[in-house]
Amino acid sequence: MPRKVLIASESAYRRSFLAEMLSSHSEIILAVTARNGQETVNIIKAKDPDVLILDIEYENREWLAPFNLIIKQLNIPTIVLTDINPKNVDSHEIPFVLQSNDYVVKPMGIWKDVLPTIRDILISKVILAHLPEKSKVNIKAELLNKHIFIHQSQKLRIKPEVQFNETKESSIARTSEDYFLDLTPISITRLPTKIVVIGASVGGPRTLRTILSDIPQDFPAPILVVQHLNHLFMRQFVMSLKDICKVNVKIGMNYEEINPGIIYLSPGDKHMQVTVKNNKPCIRTFEGEPVNFCRPSVDVLFYSTARVYKYKTLGILLTGMGSDGASGLMAIRQEGGKTIAESEETSILYGMPKVAAETGAANLIIPNYKIVDEMIRFVS
Repeated sequence: MPRKVLIASESAYRRSFLAEMLSSHSEIILAVTARNGQETVNIIKAKDPDVLILDIEYENREWLAPFNLIIKQLNIPTIVLTDINPKNVDSHEIPFVLQSNDYVVKPMGIWKDVLPTIRDILISKVILAHLPEKSKVNIKAELLNKHIFIHQSQKLRIKPEVQFNETKESSIARTSEDYFLDLTPISITRLPTKIVVIGASVGGPRTLRTILSDIPQDFPAPILVVQHLNHLFMRQFVMSLKDICKVNVKIGMNYEEINPGIIYLSPGDKHMQVTVKNNKPCIRTFEGEPVNFCRPSVDVLFYSTARVYKYKTLGILLTGMGSDGASGLMAIRQEGGKTIAESEETSILYGMPKVAAETGAANLIIPNYKIVDEMIRFVS
């Protein structure tokens, strides 16, 4: 079904150019364009668009400021077109709309020449921002198939033949498995600690700051986090966490040993998974193909952790769009671990945790301000 798109921009030229560019795709319908925050609110209420494209100029704070509140209150999937260079901006200066939404960095140059270069990526983000919901039955069947893969991976050294229904959906699922399910057995003599794994997407940076800043200095387990961000914003995000967290915060490195009392965040644009090297749990990072249209993918982290740490795993799925992480959370639960989904009460976008709640992947469904207590209780 075509997506209705609203474009908000202070520039009449860019509004017109973006509208023409996006309308050329058969799956996109332009609802209308807006010049400012008030027009955006009125159009959202009247037209009910599926996606908002917010074209911002970082220095024009007066124009941008109302959108921080608009996006919080109206909860519309938003893609930000931004001229900001994260490397040149203090992490505390990054506005909410960029912390909490998907984005595309506008290329430098003459608009009529450079904007067409981001057409394909912008259109793909618009289409994926409002995917049709799967039925609960289909989601549960998909989770069950993935759980079968987990057990096969612990028993067999070769990839077994698995029967699939020849449908488009099952073909996509089969392709995704190749990228994040290592089907060789995981063998480790002893796990020194339990582990906490967290996944987040839209709205995640703000929620993660709230949760991770409350982790006590003597927290006795490692924490691994996948947040859907690119590498530029990820570096800035990690630096901002270092300023407020009581434990060490770092980006996970390939084949780095996992140690307690450290928060490891996935590198931007790379998957992060748990594996074993020299009989010790360690991190593996790799590019690979997107999983659930995401790289890094929460499912990649959750599935791999379930295979290594099993019942010693606490999986937490926070705010975000889509379903990434829901099936991995189910794998953790079925391996005996504990699972938490953020409740709708505090989710900025109740997508990923909603799927986890509806499919029974979560032991607990709680607001984000109660999650730290559950983390401490689990590792104590």
